[in-house]
Amino acid sequence: MMQVETDCRRENGVTFVRGAVTNTRTTIHRARLESTLDGPTWPPKRDGTVVPEWRDGVWEATIRPGDTLGLGFASPAAPKSPALTVTDLKRVDSEAAGDNPVDSLTDWAPPRGISSVDN
Repeated sequence: MMQVETDCRRENGVTFVRGAVTNTRTTIHRARLESTLDGPTWPPKRDGTVVPEWRDGVWEATIRPGDTLGLGFASPAAPKSPALTVTDLKRVDSEAAGDNPVDSLTDWAPPRGISSVDN
C-alpha cells in the first residue's frame, strides 16, 4: 500500500499542495499520482525546467520499501481533500530497479562540461 498525505494552503488565488508518499510495502513500487483539484496542475520547476517526476500534470516515481518521497504543485483551483490520489501502482522487479548510480543523484541535471558538446 502507498500512504499519501497532503496539505493545502490557499494564497492570493493559488492553492499550494504539499504531499508525502510512503511505500509501506516490502517491495519496490512505481507510483503514479494525480491531482484531485478541479483545475490545472502547475508542477514545480528547477532552473526553468519542470522537475522530472512530473509529466503532463501527473507525478510518477519509484519508491523503495519504507521510503517516503515528497512532492508538491500549485493550482488556481480551490483546495480539496485529499488533493492527490494514486492512479497507478506497479511492483518493480528489484533487478529492474537496480542500483543505477543515476538513481542516487540528488541533482537530476548533468553538470556543465561533462560532455564534449559543452567544451
